[in-house]
Amino acid sequence: MQAQTTVQNQFINSITQGDCIQVMRDMPANSVDFILTDPPYLVNYRDRDGRTIRNDAKADWLKPAMKEAYRVLKQNRVAIMFYGWTKVDAFFEAWKEAGFQPAG
Repeated sequence: MQAQTTVQNQFINSITQGDCIQVMRDMPANSVDFILTDPPYLVNYRDRDGRTIRNDAKADWLKPAMKEAYRVLKQNRVAIMFYGWTKVDAFFEAWKEAGFQPAG
């Protein structure tokens, strides 16, 4: 019990930088009260200066990330997730496969 409490306390009131999937894998299940995320929209965005958004061209991270988000989110809590409208099918599939019940 002590080890889990220490791991859980590591994330309280803190900002953690890293790969979201790996960071969530280190978090205990059912330990998050709320998720708000604005992930890459999978549209291969490029601005006028040629800048891009990391992981915006491929969706291989989407299902693993949503699976971990669902695992760490406490039951009967809410996650708000923005998504690219043109990729609505990919996002809804990932959410449903993870266990989320999308609502609008």
